[in-house]
Amino acid sequence: MKVKLRYSIHFILGFLAWILSMAFMTILTTEMILPALGITTDNTNYDLFVLLTFVINIMMCSVVFSWYFGGPLWFIMSWIDNLTKGKYEAPITRKNKVYTQKQKLRRPYRLYKEVIDNIHILSDSLQQAELERKNMEESKRDWIAGISHDLKTPLTYITGYTTLLMNDEYTWSAEEQQSFLLEVHNKSLHLERLIQDLNLSLQIENVAFQIPIQLKSGNLISFIENLITDIRNNPNSAEYMISFHTEEKDIITRYDERLLYRALQNLLMNAVIHNPAGTKIQLTLACKNKSTLELMIVDNGVGMEPEMIKNVFTKYYRGSTTHAPEFGTGLGMAIAKQLILAHNGSITMDSQLSKGTTVYITLPYINETSADS
Repeated sequence: MKVKLRYSIHFILGFLAWILSMAFMTILTTEMILPALGITTDNTNYDLFVLLTFVINIMMCSVVFSWYFGGPLWFIMSWIDNLTKGKYEAPITRKNKVYTQKQKLRRPYRLYKEVIDNIHILSDSLQQAELERKNMEESKRDWIAGISHDLKTPLTYITGYTTLLMNDEYTWSAEEQQSFLLEVHNKSLHLERLIQDLNLSLQIENVAFQIPIQLKSGNLISFIENLITDIRNNPNSAEYMISFHTEEKDIITRYDERLLYRALQNLLMNAVIHNPAGTKIQLTLACKNKSTLELMIVDNGVGMEPEMIKNVFTKYYRGSTTHAPEFGTGLGMAIAKQLILAHNGSITMDSQLSKGTTVYITLPYINETSADS
């Protein structure tokens, strides 16, 4: 029964009870109490005593109405007031308990059962939102501290090597100069990637922003083979066994080469960074059906705890393992997910400690035939 209908019924019943009590008190007073006290209609104060009966009856009924209808309203308003102040617990009522020992609403409060239940839900939602906000703020603070370190580290290398090159007190050989310049170049590229992550992250954070994706037809197998070659040539992945497997000869589909490369590179390098040397990392590609492609990135590394799996695609989350030399920007996995979603794909992750991690990716299979149709 809705609150409005229930309230109307209770109010009408209460009003009828008040009328009946008024009639009963009037009859009781005029026919029994006043005659017993020797007060009759001939008495000059007779009308005053009858009026006093009405006043007492009205006061008693007002108290009952106030308790029955006003008590729960005070409870509800006090609770809403607490919510505006960031206090999520229900207000404590000293005189009347809201719930019975069986955790059921007492009779007056049942009148507003739906309202109280909704405030309970609202309170829990606000409390959860506040907790998530605090966790996000804490993650942002940690992320800012980490990203400052990530930016400072390559800058320190660049400053150090350029200082050495500009030192007039020592003449560097051509090989040494080349080595210094290579390090400066690599650190500059690292800085460029960090800035790109930051820029893309700020754009993605805008709800109205849509990642500009340019789909072009290409051989996905050749594309991934080139990606795997680039990952293997990365000095950070030199001691990892990275492989690619597919039973298909050619898969011609439409994708954004730049964005998909970035997404898969982030995922593969994440497997490298968070696992010890010697870890096997395999990327598998298969046609799930005529409209869907399935990619899997499987490693036999250290795995992840449930809390880490839960937050791995969350922005600013800088998860790590004991084997990770650095925490990363906390943006790579979140960006990878957004780039996969921009392709109308999906991405999930499964992991077990000491057994490894598997990333599941699905992409639409847009071949020339389906594209033309």
